Amino acid sequence: MDSAVIHYSSGIWHFYWRHEFLMNGVKNTNPLRPVISSHHSHSKHPVPIRCSTITTSTMPQVTRVVVQPPSCLHDESVSLSVDGLAPGEEVTLEASMTDTRGVLFMSLAHYRADSNGQVDVSTMESLGGSYRGVFSMGLLSSLSPALKKHKFTRFFKRDVENPNIVTISVFRGHLSNEELVGEGRSEPLSTATHLRHYVAPGVQRIPVRYGKVRGCLFLPPGDGPFPGVVDMFGSAGGLLEYRSAQLASRGIASLALAYFAYDDLPKSLEEFNMSYFEEAVEFLLKHDKVEKPNVGVIGVSKGGDLALSMSTFIPEVTAGVCINGSISNIQSRLNLHNGSIPPLNFDIGKIEMVDGVMDCYESVDDPKEYPETIIPIERADANFLFLVSCDDRNWKSEMFADLAVERLRLAGKTNYTVNKYPGAGHLLEPPYSTFCWASYHKLIRAGMLLGGSIRPHADAQVHAWDALLTFICKHLKNQTVFKGKL
Repeated sequence: MDSAVIHYSSGIWHFYWRHEFLMNGVKNTNPLRPVISSHHSHSKHPVPIRCSTITTSTMPQVTRVVVQPPSCLHDESVSLSVDGLAPGEEVTLEASMTDTRGVLFMSLAHYRADSNGQVDVSTMESLGGSYRGVFSMGLLSSLSPALKKHKFTRFFKRDVENPNIVTISVFRGHLSNEELVGEGRSEPLSTATHLRHYVAPGVQRIPVRYGKVRGCLFLPPGDGPFPGVVDMFGSAGGLLEYRSAQLASRGIASLALAYFAYDDLPKSLEEFNMSYFEEAVEFLLKHDKVEKPNVGVIGVSKGGDLALSMSTFIPEVTAGVCINGSISNIQSRLNLHNGSIPPLNFDIGKIEMVDGVMDCYESVDDPKEYPETIIPIERADANFLFLVSCDDRNWKSEMFADLAVERLRLAGKTNYTVNKYPGAGHLLEPPYSTFCWASYHKLIRAGMLLGGSIRPHADAQVHAWDALLTFICKHLKNQTVFKGKL
C-alpha cells in the first residue's frame, strides 16, 4: 500500500412506522453508504411517528415539518423541510434529543420561507442560531446541551439497541435559545419525530466475559465471516458501544472493549498489560463469524495509542486506526512480555483555563524528549490509518501523527495513510453525532477543552467514517464497504 497524507477541508399527518415504509429505499448520494430498504423497530409494538399541526385565521395553510426518511441508521443523512408557511415568513427550526441520563440536547436555526411558503434546509441558508449558511445536516450535527448547567456534558447513550429520538419543531419568528428553553416558550407551528438507529436489523449484541476480557461483541446480520476489529475509547474508562454497533451495521464484526473502570476491571489508569489485549484478539479470532487469520483495531484518544501498541506487538493485528491518538504511551505504564513502555507525562503547570474549562494542549510532554515512551510502530507489519483533527485542543494530535509518519518513513515503510481535518476537534465520532466542544472528564474532575468548530468538525466526521470503513474492509477482507440491503 502506498503511503498517503490527505488534507481534507469542508468546502403528515399522523402515521405509524411500519416495516414496509422504506421498502422502496431512500436516496443515496454516497457510494460508500448502503441504502436502507427496510428497518425493524426493536419494540414488539409499532412506534408512533407523529406530526402535529396548528392553524390560525391568518394562516389558512397547514404548516408541517417533513423529515425523510423518518427512521434511518445513525450515520445516514436525512432531508428536512417545512411547508405551509406564508411567503417570506421568518421561522425557527429546533431539534432536540435526550440522552440516557436525561440531559437535553438542542439546536436551532433561523430561516425565511421562500415565495412558495417553504423552507428546504438542504438548499436554503440558516440566518442564525446554532449555525449559519447552507448546512443540510446542521440541526443534527450542532446538537449540544440545552441548559447551562450541562454545558460541558458529552452525549451519553447506554442502550444502543433502541434508537435516539429526535424531535424537530418549527416556531414562528426568530427565537433565541433562552426563549426556547424558558417557561414562556411558545407553541410550535408543527412538530415531527425522527428515529436514528445505531443497530441495523439483524445485528447481534453479545456481552463478553472471556477470561479477563470485558466488553460487548456486535455481529452483522448473516453467516459471515466478517472482518473483525477491537474498538476502544479513551481515558474516561467504562464501556461505550455505539461505534461498534454502527460498525456491525456496516458489515464489520466489532468488539467494544473496556480496559478499565468497568465491571471487575481495574478502577483507574495505573498500568496496562499487553496480555489483556492479546486475550481480546484471541476471543475475536475464535468466533466462527470473524474472518481469519487477522483482525484490526480502532482507538480514539488513549485508545489511539493502545491501537498503535496492539498493531505493533500483536502479530494478528494487521490494520490499526488511530483517531487523535499519541505516538507515545500515555498516562500509564504498558507492560509487555519483555519489558515495558513508560508513560508520557503531563505538566500540570502548563494547563490554561479557557471559558471555564481546562486547555491541556501545551501540557503534554514532547515525545522527542522522552524517546523511551514512544511506541516502536516502525517494527509493525500492520497497515495504519491516522485520522487527525487539526483543531484538537485535548493534546497535539497533529504533532503526534507527524512523528509517527517520520518514524515510518525513516524505516522505509509506506504502510500508512494520514487524513488531516482542519477545524475538527478531539472527539471525532461517527457521522451526525452531537458536537462536543468541551467535556467533563471523570479522572480530572473538571471540564476539558476538546476544540473544533461545528461545520468543519461535522464534515470531518463524515469523511473520516467513510475512510475508516474503507480501510478496514480493504485490509482485512479486500472488499468494499457493505452495500447490501439491511
